Order: sequence, then C-alpha cells, then structure tokens
Amino acid sequence: MAVTATTPTARPATVSSRTGAAAVTTALVLLVAALAVVDITQGTAAVGPAEVLKALTGRADPADASVVIASRLPRMTAGLLVGAALGMAGVALQAVSRNVLASPDTLAVNAGSYFALGIAAVTGVSLPLLASSGIAFAGGLAAAAVVLGLSGLGAGTVRLVLAGTALTLGLTALTEGLLLLFPRQTEGLYQWNQGNIGQNGFDGVLQMLPVAVVGLAGLLLVARRVDALALGDDAARGLGVPVRATRVTAVVLATLLSAAAVTLAGPIGFVGLCAP
Repeated sequence: MAVTATTPTARPATVSSRTGAAAVTTALVLLVAALAVVDITQGTAAVGPAEVLKALTGRADPADASVVIASRLPRMTAGLLVGAALGMAGVALQAVSRNVLASPDTLAVNAGSYFALGIAAVTGVSLPLLASSGIAFAGGLAAAAVVLGLSGLGAGTVRLVLAGTALTLGLTALTEGLLLLFPRQTEGLYQWNQGNIGQNGFDGVLQMLPVAVVGLAGLLLVARRVDALALGDDAARGLGVPVRATRVTAVVLATLLSAAAVTLAGPIGFVGLCAP
C-alpha cells in the first residue's frame, strides 16, 4: 500500500484579507493626500490653486506666498497631525478598555486637559506651548484614570459613557466657572475651547510634532501586546503579556497624544471615536 504525502493547502482567505486591507489603506492614504491638497487651496483670502502652485514654486507675490506658507500649509499640517494623534489615541483606548465607545471624548481626556489649562490660566502665568502640553497631559491622564476606575475595564458601553459624560460635564462646568470668575486671566481660553486647527506659522506644529511622534512610536512598539488584551487578561498573561504594565503604558501614551492635539488645536470631538 503506497503512502503519498499531501501538500499543505494554501489559505486564500488570509491572502485575500491582507490584499483587501492593503487596498483600503492605500485608498485612504490617497484620499487624505487629496483632501490635504484641496485644503491649502481654501481660505478667506483670494488665493486660488494657481496662486498656491506659484507660492510653492517660489513664483508668487509676497502677499500670496505669505498666506500659503504662514497660514494654509501650517493649518493643513496641523490637521494631519491632530487627526493622526486622536485616531491613534482612540484605537489604543478602545483596545485597552475593550469598549468600542472609548475615546478621548468619552473618557473625559479633553475635558480634563481643558480644566487643567483653565487652572493654569487663572494663575496669570504665561506658559510656553510645551509646558501647556504637559499640564494638559496631566489633566487628561487624571480624568481618564477616574473614568476607567468608575466604569471598570471591559465593562458595558453604557457604564463607560455615563461615567465619562458625568465627569466631562462636571469638569466643563468647573472650567466655565473659572472663565466667569477670572475673565481677564482666562481671556482667549473660551475661543480655544471651540477647537480650531488654524495656525500662524509652523511654530506650534514643530513643537508638538516630537510629542506626537513619541506617542505614536510608543503605541506601535506595544501594539502586539495591546492586541493580546482583546483575548482577555488570563489569555494575555498566558501569552506572556504583562497586562497591567501594557494597559498603563497604552493609556499614558494615548493621553499624551490627546494632550498634544488639545494643546495645538483645542478639544476636537469625535475624531478619536470614529477614526478607529
């Protein structure tokens, strides 16, 4: 009786899924690039696509070049940076909490950052952008820790949303109280709270870029461990994943990204929720 060896069968489904994911990623990158190009042609100044092209090639009038280089390009860059930071923060927070509604908004990270900056503004001390980012980071991290502690990791979406909404409303009310009691010291903070990616030059973007890069790189380094948390704590421990350290690291890095975005553009809602 002859024994014949069988060759392992291929896995077309796996190859197909990877190809589909690559195609979707490529399409999204191209879409973002196209929207970025469109963005630098839009604005209140009468500087259209032709003038933008001349400004980028050094052939535009000084006034048109100033609009493009000092306003529209920084605005476009800030939009890309803030979107990437909030998107990655949302992915990390959803993976850590095992809750699809977790985001910098629902975990009160933005509200905590806003409140911390409000307290700093009341002192009347003028802080550089990096120092403001550090204060926003501390406030956002404290708020996220409170919400996760109240709702419980892996708990239902209703409990998470209720805890986050309650803390957000409370912190926002306290911050608005500071604005009313100290109008001179907090001048400009209300407008900043509306969220705006408009920039005056690249200074803010260049200062927040290293902070965002550190957060993004850190999340990429712990991505496999964070993915293992979706299997449950016991299964993740069985795979050798330090569950508590991974969870704390991911929350800290996500809050760092959120703080960078909040410092640069103010609180911008729902990007971290819908991007993942």
